[in-house]
Amino acid sequence: MPTIKDVAKLAGVSIATVSNVLSGGRYVSPQLRGTVLSAVRALGYMPNGVAQSLRSRRTQTLGLIVPDITNPFFSGLVKAIERTARTRGYQVLLSSSEENPDLELGLTLSLASRQVDGLIVIPTQDSPEYLRQLGLPVVLLDRIGGQDGFDRVGVDNIGAARQGTEFLLSQGHRRILLLASTLELSNIRERVEGYRQALQGAHLEYDPQLVVACGREATSIKVALEAVQKHCPSALFAATNRLSLVAVQAIRELGLGFPREISLLGFDDFEWSTLLEPYLSTVVQPLEALGAAACELLLERLAEPLRPPQRVLLPCDLAVRQSVAQQKEVSV
Repeated sequence: MPTIKDVAKLAGVSIATVSNVLSGGRYVSPQLRGTVLSAVRALGYMPNGVAQSLRSRRTQTLGLIVPDITNPFFSGLVKAIERTARTRGYQVLLSSSEENPDLELGLTLSLASRQVDGLIVIPTQDSPEYLRQLGLPVVLLDRIGGQDGFDRVGVDNIGAARQGTEFLLSQGHRRILLLASTLELSNIRERVEGYRQALQGAHLEYDPQLVVACGREATSIKVALEAVQKHCPSALFAATNRLSLVAVQAIRELGLGFPREISLLGFDDFEWSTLLEPYLSTVVQPLEALGAAACELLLERLAEPLRPPQRVLLPCDLAVRQSVAQQKEVSV
């Protein structure tokens, strides 16, 4: 079997250069990379990952569990995490829990049995108890409720929802219906709190009936339709990207003039935000920065196992487009 020395000799480079090309550990120029990969293909070289793991006591793999790989928000995080891990010489093993806590537990145990060096988990619930018993470094991402000893990376949900609600208020909207997925998750409860704070800052009464938990399933459309018909809001604020689509569907089915009769502000920004007309105004989470921060935090934990846990909160932006119209008559 050809060895890494054979590849280096054929390519006319050092063994370290071959290693960096194959692991992505350090930058190698495109020309040198092409030369090395040509030598790898010519010799049929296959790295021995098992031997490398025995020598380093590391598998150079990270486990990643997301609730729903079909959701563009989570798939965007996966892309950012994989890109960051690759530059540091790590591979990512991905699993989707399908919002099922029992499946999540099984997937976590399976990844641990494959000797991953650490885990990044977007959990189905706040602070899953079983994660503390794994004996592995864990970073919680996005859904980061709880105060136990995990590293956590998320966004300032309170500030983001407050900013979004304040924008709707600045456009004259006073009856704003907030569509939430589930109040069982702390990040959604924080968005409700940001909405409440914005209303309070405008000297408006917070009405809990205008916060509607639609659930995480496709049947959310029925709940959203009933809520719009019952409360007759001038604006909807969808607290997740999936609920932005649910809100658009509800508005279309009710035949409302959009945004003339009802406005919509979403949460998260994706390609479809500017494919539907009117273009969607939305709170924008920094996907690339979130994924990169989670991966870097896990690698820091691997390097310094005893350092105190960190909680990283990133700010969100606001993308103003066409789906929010100004109310002509403002009632205080």
